[in-house]
Amino acid sequence: MSRPDPAEGTPIHRLLDDREGLPHADGAARRRHALLVVATLVPTVLILAGSVSAWPLYALPIALSLPLGGPRAMAAAGAVASLTVAYASGRPGADGAAMALGVAAFLVTGLAIGAGHRAQERDARRIANLSLIDRLTGVHNYAFFADALPRECRRAERYGLPLSLVVLDLDRFKAFNDRHGHDAGNRLLTAVGEAIRASSRASDIAARFGGEEFALIVPGPAEEALEAAERIRAAVSRVSVLVAGGESAGTTISAGVADFQNGDGDDGTRMLDQADKALYHSKASGRDRVSLFAPEHRWAAAS
Repeated sequence: MSRPDPAEGTPIHRLLDDREGLPHADGAARRRHALLVVATLVPTVLILAGSVSAWPLYALPIALSLPLGGPRAMAAAGAVASLTVAYASGRPGADGAAMALGVAAFLVTGLAIGAGHRAQERDARRIANLSLIDRLTGVHNYAFFADALPRECRRAERYGLPLSLVVLDLDRFKAFNDRHGHDAGNRLLTAVGEAIRASSRASDIAARFGGEEFALIVPGPAEEALEAAERIRAAVSRVSVLVAGGESAGTTISAGVADFQNGDGDDGTRMLDQADKALYHSKASGRDRVSLFAPEHRWAAAS
């Protein structure tokens, strides 16, 4: 079993660059921003100089702001327009139309700012999800697992809740890769990830532990973890992918289960070690099976 470097995937700065709908800090973006600034300043200067009738000119920067700069640019243009018109409306001799325009502009600005905030929240959630998901299998990556396991252990310790851990490893995956190629191996890992997600409960935390190895944090006793591991084992046994020659091929998976012992201050290290030993017991006992940790388990030379 192999466990490569934990954080696998795309660096965060590349994720930021790949976001759709957000302007990049390049020359084209700077030119677009300069155009918006000029288009907004022209009516602003005219209105502040006394030409209140110039307010229709704000239609241009507000109309261009969303496609050229996104929700934040629209909010900025709307804010400048609303504040300027509201200021002009308070002058002696200003008519009611200008005042009504100022109120409407404030409403539009509020909507634009709200849209900008929602877009930022969606981007933040998307980036956070991408940085914590293994892109090949669709389950959480090792970085997420490394934070989640001690956190769940602390929660179980604090509230006296049961907690269990399942460690799973594909059987003879190296032989599968050697025979069918790494592309087929990657497609198999993707299909296994889908099977694990489909077989897990919403409260379970599934992660790719490394290479062909997976882990499942189960907020429940060992009996529930054994049931979860058995569901995954059965699901993976039905997984197959197309390989050279138009044939279908798959493999099986072995699992080890351990539970959290409240009161011993375990941060997950002991539970992980015991689940590993149970996994090796499954491997040494013939593979394609689930084992619960027992003190007599020893490390076995299985692959």
